[in-house]
Amino acid sequence: MLADTHCHLDQLPDPALALAAAAAAGVTEVVAVSESAASMPAVLALAQVHPGAVLPGLGLHPAWISQHPHEDVEAGLEYLAAHLPLARVLGEVGLDHKWALTPQAQAYQEEILDRQFALAAACGKPINLHSRRCPRQVMERAITFVRETGLGAQLHWFTHSRKLIHQCNKASIYISVGPMLLEDPQTQEVALAVADDLLLLETDAPVPIAGLPNQPARTRAVAERLATLKGRPLEEIAALTSANLRRYLSGGRMTL
Repeated sequence: MLADTHCHLDQLPDPALALAAAAAAGVTEVVAVSESAASMPAVLALAQVHPGAVLPGLGLHPAWISQHPHEDVEAGLEYLAAHLPLARVLGEVGLDHKWALTPQAQAYQEEILDRQFALAAACGKPINLHSRRCPRQVMERAITFVRETGLGAQLHWFTHSRKLIHQCNKASIYISVGPMLLEDPQTQEVALAVADDLLLLETDAPVPIAGLPNQPARTRAVAERLATLKGRPLEEIAALTSANLRRYLSGGRMTL
C-alpha cells in the first residue's frame, strides 16, 4: 500500500471523493497538513470522519505567518498548543523567503518556527517542513531538531540539490518526492540520491504540477516512476516507503 505524506486535503473540492480515488489507486493513507488557523480544525475534522486514512498534521505555514497580523498568528499558536496532541505531525511549517524579504520578516518567521518546534518537542511529534528559497537554513534547523529531540523530520519538495540530500542522509532527515519526479530530469537525479530508508512519497495536492490537476491518487504514478528509475518492482517501493513513514512517525531510522 502507498501513502501520500504531504497533501492539503482540506483544500480539495471533495476530500471524500479524493480519498476514494486514492484508495482505488492503492493509496490508503494521506498525511493531511494544515497551513493556517482556519485549516487546522478542518484537518482534524477530516481525520475524525476518515480515521486511519487521514493522518492529521497541524501547523502554521510561513507564508501564512508573513501575510497575517501578529494577533492572528498568536491565536493560531494558541490553537496549535491546545490541539497538537491530536495530530500525527507538526506541519506544514518552515521558512519561506519568497514572502519574508527583509531581515525583520525572516527573523519573525524563525521565531514562530522555533515556537512551533518547541510544541512538537513537548508533544513528541515529528515535523513536516517547507523550505522555499531557503533550503539550507531549513535543513540545518531540521538537523538540529532531530539531534536534540530524537524525533523525525521530513523535508517536503526538497529535490533541488544532491549535495544537500547527502547531508540529509547523514543526519537521518526524511525526504518526500512528488509529481515533479514524473518528468523533470533534475528531480529524478536528486531523488535517486535519497537514502532508501529516508524516502517518502507525496503529491502536495491540490497544487497543480506541470499544469495538471493534482490528487492524492497521483502518489501511485510517483511510486511507479520511482520504481522504474530504480529498476525495482512497484511493490518493493510501496513496502519501502510505507515502512519509512511508520519509522518517521515514531522517530526512528533503520540501520542499513
